Amino acid sequence: MSENNRKKVYKNSAKQDKNGAFGRLMISIIVLGSVVLLFINVALPILKDSAKKVVAEKTVDILTENVDKIAEEHPEVKEALESLSDEDRETVTEIVAEHLDTETAGEVMEYVNEGDKEGLMQYAIENLSPEELSKLAEIYGKYSE
Repeated sequence: MSENNRKKVYKNSAKQDKNGAFGRLMISIIVLGSVVLLFINVALPILKDSAKKVVAEKTVDILTENVDKIAEEHPEVKEALESLSDEDRETVTEIVAEHLDTETAGEVMEYVNEGDKEGLMQYAIENLSPEELSKLAEIYGKYSE
């Protein structure tokens, strides 16, 4: 091979390596972007829902632990809260989870800590749907008999 041909072959292979590295970089960026988008669209909502459910369960647990503050003058309410079945506790947890965010959780906990039954009832009336209120009334009726 002549010297001129060797230079041409060497220059062409160097160009191909640069293009190949750029292509691999672009493919890597596209794959990484796809993984990030998949995480944001699929995994993040799942994580949010599970965290929200845990917080709702904790809220219901705190409500039942503070039953003395909530129902100090109403022993039937205290008895109903203390004797909730797992199924009914799950229903209450689902209702709480649907309406739970950082602001409402703080507001509800404030009512519980202060023993403000009227504020808690007013909050429920303002923020829960009629179906949710009827479910809660049904659960209460089941245990207050």
